[in-house]
Amino acid sequence: MRDTFWIVLFPFVLCAVFWLVSHVKTREKKKACALIMILASAVELAAALSLVVCDLRGIPMDIYGVPGVGGLGLHFMYSGFRGIFGVLTAFAWLVTSLFSYEYMKNDTHVIKYDLFNLLTLGATMGIFYAADLFTLFFFFEIMSFTSFVWVAHRQTREALYAAGTYLGIAIAGGMAILMGVFMVYSRLGTLSFDGMYENAVAMVNSGSKADVTWLFVAAGCMFVGFGAKASAFPVHVWLPQSYTEAPAPATALLSAILSKTGIFGILLVTLDVLPMQGSWGVFLLMIGIVTMVLGGIRGVMSSNFKTTLAYSSMSQIGFILTGVGMQSLLAECLVIASGMRDVDASWGVGINEWYMESENIAEITKAFGMAVNGTCLHMLNHSLVKLVLFMVAGVIVMQVGSYELNQIRGFGRKKPFLLVTFLLAAAGVGGIPLLNGYVSKTLLHESIAKYGALLSLAEGSFIEPMLSATSAMMRVVEILFLFSGGLTVAYMTKLFVVLFVEKNSDRKVQESYEARKKYASMPSKFAIAVCALPIPFIGALPNYVAKPIAEYGLVRFGLSALLEHQQENIPYYSLENLSGALISITVGVVVYFLVVRVMMLRGVFSHNKEEGYHEIFPAWLNMEKYVYRAVFYTAVPFVLGIIARILDSIVDTAVVILRKTVYSDRALPYELPEGNRVTHRIGYTMERVRLLYYAVMRKEGYEPKNYEHKLAMKGTDFFENFRIIERSLSFGLFMFCVGLGLTMIYLLMVN
Repeated sequence: MRDTFWIVLFPFVLCAVFWLVSHVKTREKKKACALIMILASAVELAAALSLVVCDLRGIPMDIYGVPGVGGLGLHFMYSGFRGIFGVLTAFAWLVTSLFSYEYMKNDTHVIKYDLFNLLTLGATMGIFYAADLFTLFFFFEIMSFTSFVWVAHRQTREALYAAGTYLGIAIAGGMAILMGVFMVYSRLGTLSFDGMYENAVAMVNSGSKADVTWLFVAAGCMFVGFGAKASAFPVHVWLPQSYTEAPAPATALLSAILSKTGIFGILLVTLDVLPMQGSWGVFLLMIGIVTMVLGGIRGVMSSNFKTTLAYSSMSQIGFILTGVGMQSLLAECLVIASGMRDVDASWGVGINEWYMESENIAEITKAFGMAVNGTCLHMLNHSLVKLVLFMVAGVIVMQVGSYELNQIRGFGRKKPFLLVTFLLAAAGVGGIPLLNGYVSKTLLHESIAKYGALLSLAEGSFIEPMLSATSAMMRVVEILFLFSGGLTVAYMTKLFVVLFVEKNSDRKVQESYEARKKYASMPSKFAIAVCALPIPFIGALPNYVAKPIAEYGLVRFGLSALLEHQQENIPYYSLENLSGALISITVGVVVYFLVVRVMMLRGVFSHNKEEGYHEIFPAWLNMEKYVYRAVFYTAVPFVLGIIARILDSIVDTAVVILRKTVYSDRALPYELPEGNRVTHRIGYTMERVRLLYYAVMRKEGYEPKNYEHKLAMKGTDFFENFRIIERSLSFGLFMFCVGLGLTMIYLLMVN
């Protein structure tokens, strides 16, 4: 198979077969549906690998699209980066499907879960193989809605609450991306990634600052949507509860793959919409730093196993965003050094000459290559690690029924398989030498350090005042980068000690934990082991395993000529590179003993003095509950309700004034006691007919039925219902007018 289109289409077509099997009346249909899911993932993996093999052998790829969809059509393409994450996506779906076979066997909604799992697989493949921004947005929205079912799967109150937050953020993010797509298309005239890059470069070189400003606005809008999926600050609020409430296989995919679709979108926006824009790189760098520090702090302070892993994912996404920001900063330096673009006139012409010195060009090129390779590798490494960790979390909850640290203490004792796989993943994400996370974090750290060192070379020169502030900022960034690495070591040490070192406070519970030898099936153990296996190989042989992968996935976007000479191996285990890991490990040990052992375990700052781990992060700092929901669910509807009520009262007052003046009511020929003319006439007639009936039939005992009063009451109820509808309609018309007005303002601004 040499066509990316069929890889994307296959899961959607298989959904029809899945639906037919799910409606067969047999006891084995759950097993059949699970096997279809495993088979689909295996076929997708084989197809994705065949694309990589064809590309490596130089066989041209078949390019195919679906014209007419949405007016622009769907288009797909292949590149090394897309190939790597296509393979990784299919691999992740395969191992989680194997794990789900045991995990979901007693679930009442397993068929629905597998169906939406299949739909999400196709949508995710569509994202990674998209050739233009419209195709990316099309499948991104499908993925958001199908993965929503994962979070709501348990259908408990907590799961539905988390799913509501997830869906709300997804819808708002999707609308933000759509606004960005409109602006990009209006300014660049195309949504093709290659075409956007060329037109954006031409626009920057032409000096059109107004158009470039609009590109920044568009990129900001798209960052909201893609950043929400990646769980970047401040649109990360859906992450902790969604990760905790979703089934473990779904959480593994959310962290390992779906978060990378958000990073993929941000990466493409950075490289194609705002290529080589250092100010955009500074923005991403700041967001990345805040995300990784905040995620690390929350991970350390959490007393829930799965919530700790959720905030760990957020922190690692911060590391990746830092790498993307460094790419943008260093790419700008490269184009300045190559003479392709001058810096702003306010910086002076001398800085171009300084950048173009040969030794500076070599250092910039080396740092840029480290940022690019480090970003790609950390995305890959984080996916492998989180697949292991969340599947281990699934094993724990199947056996213990809880993720609370006090409940799972001691579960991993005398379980060597669980210990080895968890230790590899935990140490890998912690950046411990000889494991995969060390390689990617070293590359990212060295890109920051080299950029800072490059800026410090200007000290004493005529451009020192212009670069001193940036140099100081990079020193702070490097310190926070190493500190965040230490936080990772601290919360992973916390989880390891809880599972494998400490004993449960209840002796009988501990004995039952240690007696459980068959805590996972062979398919589940295989799924965990096959994800853990690459972790030591990538770390121990970085120049033979990690480097070829990174170079194959390298997205060069017009800078290939500047990177061709960067072929030497990197001394990962030199004293200089090891020192960064040593600093992070030291910070991690200090944080673990001060925060976990003293504050959490002993409850120094907690009102709850019971034995065990205590959640120490202040509840009032919950952004999702006290900021987003408070604003969008309470404050905004309240304000809009007041405005609508005021406008509705103004309209009612105007109507009353008109009725009293211009359209004054015509006086009735006589006063009606109640009701209106129609009810009065009909009631009066019915009463006379009944009286006539009694006279003709010569019946006695006639009593008036008061039909006029009864019909008047019915008429009042009938018209009151209409008034209620009118009031609702007036509010709806008002909201429609507001939305129409905002749309018109937006279209006028864009055009």
